[in-house]
Amino acid sequence: MPVVVGIRFKDSGKTYYFDPNGIEALAQGDHVIVETVRGPELAKVAYPPRLVDPEEIVGELKPVLRRAEPTDFERLRQLNSRQDELLARCAEKIQEHGLPMRLVKAEYSFDGSRLTFYFTAEKRVDFRALVRDLARTFRTRIELRQIGPRDEAKLLGGIGPCGRLLCCATFLPDYARVSIKMAKDQDLPLNPTKISGVCGRLLCCLSYEHEHYVNVKSRMPRKGTWVQTPDGPGEVVGVNVLRETVIVALASTGLQEEFLPAQIQEATRHVGEVARSRNAEGVTPAARMRAERQERRTEQGQGRQGEKRLLRDSINNPDVLEALAWLEEGMEDVPLELLDEEALDLLSDDKPAPDSASGRSAPSPQAQRPPDSSDDLAAFLGKATSQPPGSPAPAAPQRPRRRRRHRNT
Repeated sequence: MPVVVGIRFKDSGKTYYFDPNGIEALAQGDHVIVETVRGPELAKVAYPPRLVDPEEIVGELKPVLRRAEPTDFERLRQLNSRQDELLARCAEKIQEHGLPMRLVKAEYSFDGSRLTFYFTAEKRVDFRALVRDLARTFRTRIELRQIGPRDEAKLLGGIGPCGRLLCCATFLPDYARVSIKMAKDQDLPLNPTKISGVCGRLLCCLSYEHEHYVNVKSRMPRKGTWVQTPDGPGEVVGVNVLRETVIVALASTGLQEEFLPAQIQEATRHVGEVARSRNAEGVTPAARMRAERQERRTEQGQGRQGEKRLLRDSINNPDVLEALAWLEEGMEDVPLELLDEEALDLLSDDKPAPDSASGRSAPSPQAQRPPDSSDDLAAFLGKATSQPPGSPAPAAPQRPRRRRRHRNT
């Protein structure tokens, strides 16, 4: 496995792999001169030489040329001391060309062979003519780089709303991915002046504790839900993530108190056990309602059975009893062969009169209306079935026989 050393060109920049090139005793924080595609550059050791897998190396390893000397720092300081003059002359050229650009910083390379200007603009700018004009003015290689608001804050530095130096200018190698949802999850006020940095974008530090807030809130009841507490039921009005407590507005007093999630779970379990035991004993309103409904059904069933029993006791004809049993079961096809002529007429009077156009005969005018009470029905059937001794039985008219249905047992 190859031996590499981690090199960082700026304190908040990325770390790149370089070949130690046989230089021994390289420690973290040492300044060295390294070879890059743009020439030699002054950099700092991020971590000492170590072995890494070949898959972690991207591209060709550039070598470390030598350790930095005091003269190297002095030379670089002299080159960058003219930064104000360089920015002023470049601003004049930009105004001459009429380009919508705002200069941020000018920077020389370590050997002074390249001068880089950083600028911001709302849109892309065609600065090819400006580059040629600046090259004739400064007699060196010119490079223009368009950067965004965050890069501008990283180059210039500053102090954030927290009172500390900007994270992007001190230790943050990459910009954090932040969104307005992170501010909502952390219960921060959605005020742009409160959640924005000096660059005008959302604070990078919103992503530092977002995962912790999400994990804690996933274990807590949501705001607006009703929970059981040791002091009674209440509504959740807030969650304190740092203390991992729930703020509940009690329904009995309206006061807001803090409870641990374990206390709420224990109170909910206790209330559930009490409710189940009272329901089993029939103390709860739901159990009382079920018992009352069952009693009403039992009384209604007994009353109906009593009425049917009284009706059957008053009738002595077994054929009529069987026909009544069929009618009680809701069957339309009653076995008519079990009844005599007058009983059949009695049962046929309850049916609607047939249409004259259908070809059926109208009911006989002598057809009697069935009695209303059970005593009248028994007297009627007894009179109908009684005949004088020795008299022949009257011939019954031939009626079509219907197919008898067997009752289910």
